[in-house]
Amino acid sequence: MRLFNNWINGDCLKELKKMKAESVNLVITSPPYHNLRVYSNDPSDLSNCESYEEYYYLLGLVIAECERVLKPGGKFVMQFEDYNYTIGRDNRRGKESLVGEINKMFTDNEFVLWSEICWEKYTPQRAMISDGSLWYRNLKVRDAIIAANFGYVYVYKKSTTGEMEKESGSDITLEEWATYASGVWKIPNTSVGGANHMTPYPYELCKRLIKLYSVPGDVVLDPFAGSGTTNRAAIENGRNAIGIELNEKFYNAAQEIFDKWDDSVFECDDSHDKMIDRFKEQLAIGELNKEKGKAEKEEQKQMRDRKKELRSEIKLLEEQLNALGMKKSEIKKLKESVKDEVYK
Repeated sequence: MRLFNNWINGDCLKELKKMKAESVNLVITSPPYHNLRVYSNDPSDLSNCESYEEYYYLLGLVIAECERVLKPGGKFVMQFEDYNYTIGRDNRRGKESLVGEINKMFTDNEFVLWSEICWEKYTPQRAMISDGSLWYRNLKVRDAIIAANFGYVYVYKKSTTGEMEKESGSDITLEEWATYASGVWKIPNTSVGGANHMTPYPYELCKRLIKLYSVPGDVVLDPFAGSGTTNRAAIENGRNAIGIELNEKFYNAAQEIFDKWDDSVFECDDSHDKMIDRFKEQLAIGELNKEKGKAEKEEQKQMRDRKKELRSEIKLLEEQLNALGMKKSEIKKLKESVKDEVYK
């Protein structure tokens, strides 16, 4: 199986509109935050939005386009977190919670919340607990700020009104599943390397999500691709990849990494195909056994019904013999002799 890696430099909203409907199996991304880190001066950069209203509106448009290109039953995985900021209207400092707003964007676009993961990024650094730190000084005035050393990973499923793809064949090992099944993932916040992104996205996090919510040969999309971690994790785990990144610096840095790949990385291991074939075979065997079980149950039912009929016939014969003057003891001996003859 030959894989493809589409690495695109451009505005994700414009690029998504060029894509075919229902052409993607999985979307994984971590969008830029409003007014936290400015990545570029491009007006289409979400980090440049002048207000939260504008930010939510534009992000909602991206989610809607991703819903269009996702196949029925496909998953949209978004990593995000809350953060501290100053509210402009009344100048109060507080925490902006994105969970409710982003969840509404998804439910407004035919998605349902499917799963939640808490990503523990790191242990709070020594600077955060030293005597001179902001955190410690705030603690002294009964206004503690707790370290945001975790993030949210929310998995949304596209509603299914039509036929879903039934083909499957997970390549997750039992050992991997023992780790992935937990609702809390402890993964260091490290980048793919070489792209120097300000908010690195760990390869291990991306790899787990790809293996959980797609199968070899699927198409994985990241509309805010950053340093290209999603593309790398997809290709190296037997999936096709589409990454869209607006920032030319990050795009070029990731492209340098992709250019160094050996051509063999795009040849999906035949074991993936064989694994899926084995999975299909097991499903077929399961269906055969299911049908066989149904036939056996029907046969057993017919035998039970026949036994009931025979008991009724024997009882009728006993009544007729008794009416002809044969004693019950004689009828009993007759029944036993017949039984002995049958089981010789």
